[in-house]
Amino acid sequence: MNQRDSQIQQIEQQFQTHAPRDRLDPNRTEVSPTIRRAIVERSAIDAIVLTADIRRSAGILKESIDILQYASVLDDFVGEFRTVLSYHGGWFDKFTGDGFICYWLVEKSFAEHMDTVLHFSASVMEHFRTYYYPAFVANMRNVPSGIGLSVGVDAGPCHITPIAGDLTIVGSPIVGSVRMNSAASEPYQMVLNAYAGSRLTDGMPSRSGKLSEELSYKATVGHICTKEYPNGQEAYTVDFLKKGKKLFA
Repeated sequence: MNQRDSQIQQIEQQFQTHAPRDRLDPNRTEVSPTIRRAIVERSAIDAIVLTADIRRSAGILKESIDILQYASVLDDFVGEFRTVLSYHGGWFDKFTGDGFICYWLVEKSFAEHMDTVLHFSASVMEHFRTYYYPAFVANMRNVPSGIGLSVGVDAGPCHITPIAGDLTIVGSPIVGSVRMNSAASEPYQMVLNAYAGSRLTDGMPSRSGKLSEELSYKATVGHICTKEYPNGQEAYTVDFLKKGKKLFA
């Protein structure tokens, strides 16, 4: 086996823990020939990167009565996150201790992928609020304010490449998505960097869209202060509406 064949075999194995699953056969990964070739040839791929973060996670851990129970709830959440992500065609990058980095590789329509990202984000935040938040609270002595799940999103060219023996996404959108997540000011909030937000809302006079019969969203452009841009930078916050009412009021 030559070096290229060995590299391809290694990447195929790494797909098992990172790539979305085939809906008809969960034992198989769903990776197109175009994406496979780009990864093997180390070519840039347009990606939408999402960072999810459990807000006040240090307080949750500190106030937990039973640390193993805390770990069990977190394990359940990670498992569901990855399952829902795969169902939405997303790639799992890594668990960060109190959150996740995941991404979608854009081969065709950016808008369609963004609709998927929005639908996924609303679903995960709602599941966290209705199930995992109460499970954490039930194991806590005191409940810090501001617990929730925030989401940051950015987009642009990235590389998917092995680092330290694991498949990893590399590119400026990872930094952007982390920055947007850090800028979230509410327990349940989604913030998009300017590039992702402007592409989402391009040609949409109302900056609103429908994701399903019950779920819709509204994107609002504004300026937020970040560590890198203390005087403010353009970003978009997203409000989700269920049957016309704010899902996270």
